[in-house]
Amino acid sequence: MATASRSLALALLFASLLSGPSLRMCHRTAVSSIIPMMERFQAWQATYATPEEFQRRFEVYSENMEFIEATNLLELPYKLDENQFADLTDEEFEEMYLMKLDEVASAPPAPEAEGMEHLGTLMDAGTSSGGYLNNTDKVPKSVDWRKKGAVTAVKNQNPCASCWAFAAVAAIEGAHKIKTGRLVSLSEQEIVDCDRVGYDHGCRSGYPDFAMAWVMHNGGLAKESDYRYMARQGQCRRSKLGHHAATIRDVGAVPRNNEAALERAVANRPIAVSIDATSRAFQFYKCGVFPPSSCNTNRNHAVTVVGYGASRGKKYWIVKNSWGRTWGEKGYVRMQRRVGARHGVCGIAMEPYYAVV
Repeated sequence: MATASRSLALALLFASLLSGPSLRMCHRTAVSSIIPMMERFQAWQATYATPEEFQRRFEVYSENMEFIEATNLLELPYKLDENQFADLTDEEFEEMYLMKLDEVASAPPAPEAEGMEHLGTLMDAGTSSGGYLNNTDKVPKSVDWRKKGAVTAVKNQNPCASCWAFAAVAAIEGAHKIKTGRLVSLSEQEIVDCDRVGYDHGCRSGYPDFAMAWVMHNGGLAKESDYRYMARQGQCRRSKLGHHAATIRDVGAVPRNNEAALERAVANRPIAVSIDATSRAFQFYKCGVFPPSSCNTNRNHAVTVVGYGASRGKKYWIVKNSWGRTWGEKGYVRMQRRVGARHGVCGIAMEPYYAVV
């Protein structure tokens, strides 16, 4: 009888692993929770310099795993799992990967930031050509720019708070593809190195709209392969500044605190936004629809909205992150849409910007 029960349990587990990528990812933690913590850590761990550091990281890992398992026992619309951040404390994670806008918010804009006063609004910029909606067009029920070939592969900012450059580049890549028919992976490092206007600070923080404005005034942006990402701010390689693989002619602002306007914007092209990513739940997000109850509006991370849809009655945004494919749903997160609050989930509707090609 015991053997039959065990066989049935294994059969059910095997069936769940075959039922699709979302379910497979959501069930992984439940399976790994039966493995002793030290064995899990040894299978996961990076290389540490000393036995003391190994022990310290094991303790941090164990605490994070306990949080993940406790969260996954709740009836929530999303699941968590271990990832590359599993041996980091909350403070270490925030220091390495999130922006520190409060440290530079008072900095005056540099003269190079001129042109930002020309920001338009997407509601005025729609056309019926090149994949864009007219203002009178009905917004589709779902949009996924990945399926239309307007989104490059998920990238990894690594321990450098350059997400603002990644969000801007993803928005430019999408707009360039929609307008020209060519998808080109563009250089975040050129922006990190060369965009030194008052509010943009390499691996400390920055703003996607100022990054796009810099690209506009520079006359374009190089390919990623021509100016490779280094996860640190270096000297601007001025010899590359004229190697333009894509250009933009303006930067537009979507009406703030308006999810309906953001939907229309995303129906036109990928949109760069800023969100709050300080919650440990977001740090270890694996799959499902991330709700507003798990974050606030202290925006410290920039991402790109590349679509929207609905599943089992829950509306969501499809958001491209810059933490590699081992985070979330192969680098993406579905964040709840139409949450009632004007600012949207985690402040997603507070500062949306787009590139005009």
